[in-house]
Amino acid sequence: QALQQSLASPLTATMGRRHALNNTAKSYFTSWEKKEAGYGTKTARVGTDSKLPFGHCRLGLQRAVDPVVSPSGHIYSKEAIYEYLLAKQEELAKMRAAWEKEQQEKATGEVVKASQEEQAKIQKFIQNQESVSRKRKNPSDDKKEVMKKFLYAPKKAGEIMQDPKSKEEKQQDLQRTSFWLPEFTPSAKKQKVEAPPKRPPSPFSRKPLRLKDLVPIKLKVLEGTSGREAKFVCQVSGKQITYQDTVFLRNTGVVMLKKCYDELAKPTMTCPVTGKKFKKKHAILIKSDGTGFASTGNVIAKAWSEALMN
Repeated sequence: QALQQSLASPLTATMGRRHALNNTAKSYFTSWEKKEAGYGTKTARVGTDSKLPFGHCRLGLQRAVDPVVSPSGHIYSKEAIYEYLLAKQEELAKMRAAWEKEQQEKATGEVVKASQEEQAKIQKFIQNQESVSRKRKNPSDDKKEVMKKFLYAPKKAGEIMQDPKSKEEKQQDLQRTSFWLPEFTPSAKKQKVEAPPKRPPSPFSRKPLRLKDLVPIKLKVLEGTSGREAKFVCQVSGKQITYQDTVFLRNTGVVMLKKCYDELAKPTMTCPVTGKKFKKKHAILIKSDGTGFASTGNVIAKAWSEALMN
């Protein structure tokens, strides 16, 4: 038995894995092999560390300085959103100039085309009004068509027969058979410039955004916190705001948790802090990324890439 074990151990040590377990065992790529090769859609779960905390700028990803709120409920630093709108205004101005130039060229082309068509009609009318003798067909033309193949036939043995095709016909034949030549390659069509919007879009909602649509917001800082590590609290309940739904009243400037808004403010349409009446349009729901739990928001990030077909 010991002799059999000593003889079997070297064989077992040198024996490779089964061919069926190798990645190249099949004639096609499996789903796992495609994923490992980098093809297809990749998904990853986003944790709490990847979520933007409350009170941070959506553009600068830092604590908002002089924060403002857009109608869509996103918080920005005043300087960051102003720079964004200014850059978009300059971009729209260039797009508008290009669009107006294209419209002017289009109008000029239509005028030229209409003028050419009018001139063609005039020339056709003049030709129709010419003498009947010029309209009469020349009898020699029929004779030339009938004797065409004889006119270009070789008169002697070894003589090269002349080609009856015109220069334009030869050019068309060459273009059909030798399309790879530089003079026959098609040129790119001029792209149509779309009419630009009147106002720059919001960075996230993509709706038109104006400077006067941005409302300043005052956030109450939690005691004991400051600077970049500052936390904010609800002005009604005093609870810390982390990833809960929050409501901002634009006419009073009060920030409160949505629970406090539903229970204390919404039934009477009165701000519980200032006692001032407000309308439904004054309440803005602040956008929050939520936590890493699936029930609080989108926690799956996807990256789209090319698919590999077997």
